[in-house]
Amino acid sequence: MREPAVMFRLPGHVLANVDALASRLNLSVNMVAKLTVIREIMNTPAMLEEHDKQLANMHQFLREMAFHNEEFLADNEDRRDEAAKAIMAKLNEVINTIDSIRDAAFVRPSTYIEELIRQHDERPIQGSLGA
Repeated sequence: MREPAVMFRLPGHVLANVDALASRLNLSVNMVAKLTVIREIMNTPAMLEEHDKQLANMHQFLREMAFHNEEFLADNEDRRDEAAKAIMAKLNEVINTIDSIRDAAFVRPSTYIEELIRQHDERPIQGSLGA
């Protein structure tokens, strides 16, 4: 079975650069684009893992800062005012935001596309998938 073609538009200045590279390497523009996309896709898991590590480090730093702030406030009851409470609230807000970013960035396996293809392939009469 032939693999499906994937088409996308490139801005003029990018296309000119890809064309120059393709002629220099004696390849087609399509092959250069395909190899570039494959290379970038192969790097995505490593980038996501590094992104998650950095967010985890930020999260840990903020947790430690919140812990030290609470410790400071417990030791200095006279300084436990609205500003200190505002700092704790902001730290908690930032920690929750980082948790949300990490949760959203986590790649979850999805069977949606596989299900669409399966439904399409099981039809008695094949038609184009809707856009």
